[in-house]
Amino acid sequence: MFGLRKTLVLAENQKAYLMRNKQFERVLAQGKHSIWDLKNEVTFEIFDISTMYYTEKFAKTRVSQFPQIAELLHDWTIANDEVGLFYMNEQLMGIVVPGERVFVWKDAGEARLERINIKDNVDVTSELVTEINRRNANTATSLIKTARTKAVVPVAEVLVSSDQIGLLYLDGKLERMLEPGKYGFWRLLQEVEVKLYETKTQANEISGQEILTKDRVSLRINLTAHTRLVDVRQAAEKVVDVYDYIYKTMQLALREAVGTRTLDELLVDKLYINETVRELVEADLTEVGVKLERVGVKDIILPGEMKAILNQVVEAQKAAEANVIKRREETAATRSLHNTAKMMENNPTLMRLKELESLEKIAEKVDSIKVYGGLNGLMNNTLSFNELDV
Repeated sequence: MFGLRKTLVLAENQKAYLMRNKQFERVLAQGKHSIWDLKNEVTFEIFDISTMYYTEKFAKTRVSQFPQIAELLHDWTIANDEVGLFYMNEQLMGIVVPGERVFVWKDAGEARLERINIKDNVDVTSELVTEINRRNANTATSLIKTARTKAVVPVAEVLVSSDQIGLLYLDGKLERMLEPGKYGFWRLLQEVEVKLYETKTQANEISGQEILTKDRVSLRINLTAHTRLVDVRQAAEKVVDVYDYIYKTMQLALREAVGTRTLDELLVDKLYINETVRELVEADLTEVGVKLERVGVKDIILPGEMKAILNQVVEAQKAAEANVIKRREETAATRSLHNTAKMMENNPTLMRLKELESLEKIAEKVDSIKVYGGLNGLMNNTLSFNELDV
């Protein structure tokens, strides 16, 4: 009768189904099994129970039809508003999503399932988030595979830093505000989104704005505005993107401020742009929960041709101012000489003192002087200069 027996040896971590004509007959446990197979009708299906999960193709049907198989397994069904935490030997091994049915080999270890209702409570405790991360149960590869082929990350983790405020949205609806801290939310029944907003003062750069002045001069202007978000909920309810709103509001105000003034007016009043932009945007920003702390123009850049023309204008203005000052000084000097001459004309003594003053200046540069005819001769130009060095 050689060849009429089939032998199967199963290890401790194995189970097998004895199949005859592809129909289930019985379960085989560990050990050596010899099966008569006179008509070559016997096959075996071998399972590794150390994988914990019983996920073969006909699992549900066989568990329902064959009590021998059902006795070997934990059969857990998760309600549509629940999530299941699967523990093996008190260690978290995976997460069962809502509406799923899972089978676990009883001989794999001490298995248990903890059910959590996530319809009314979307929050995940920080302890559970830590445990999930430690066991890597929040990754797609660690999820229990059942009839669903598409795995999802069940927990959304959010960190709100000390200078931020978060807004929690469930299925697009604003749920509540989140203070700084670490959070986790179940995302298996609804879409979870957290928007983070900075609460510190932000510098908003409005750079490279090409704007025409009232007299059609093209200017490139860089503006900086310092803003701070003071009402996050109001900002979220009023605008889609508060930072984009700030930028565009400042941009339009800058264009309005520059476009209604000529170049000369802008250059004369340096603070006009800052003050006008503040007046135009302050009320609008306050309405969306934003406080404007400071606004200022960083640069006003002229086109090359216009810059050259302005330099010529400034040069001409300065030259004209210098010429006026020169003429003013010459007029004052002439007037002074005229007044001096009139005074000496009517006063011989003053005339003589002036002559002596002039003579003193000349004498400082003369080595020797010969005088003939006394003082009168000196005053009547009867002077002889020896080695005069003037």
